[in-house]
Amino acid sequence: MAGQNPRPPMVITHEGGVKFAAQIRGHRLLVDQPAGGGGEDSAPMPLELLGAGLGTCVALYVQQFCHARGLPYAGMTVAVEPRGAQGRIGQYDVRVRLPEALPPHYAEMLERVARSCPAHNTLVHGAEVAVRIEAPVGSTGRS
Repeated sequence: MAGQNPRPPMVITHEGGVKFAAQIRGHRLLVDQPAGGGGEDSAPMPLELLGAGLGTCVALYVQQFCHARGLPYAGMTVAVEPRGAQGRIGQYDVRVRLPEALPPHYAEMLERVARSCPAHNTLVHGAEVAVRIEAPVGSTGRS
């Protein structure tokens, strides 16, 4: 079923100023800019959500791996540190901290598991992004 999208689109609406709301399934998520960027700093910036998506995806995959093997994971944290590049994030440093030591043979496996999450794979392998502008045809009287 290549080419079909089983999920409804995420719909983003302007909330005023530089604040936007994303409707994702039944969830509403806000984004804003810091005060220095003309916003109220009432929510994360859009680009911060990209790192949050990566971190939570890695966390889920690590948690599932640990859960399936009876390894401790309660209190686990995942820190995501973006490294800048001109006009984009050039690198994400992701650190998974588990509450207890792991048996040595699990460390390498756990790293592979963390790298297998869909967010990591999307960022590493890239995704096509098609943008289409839809606007009514006609003159608005503005130049």
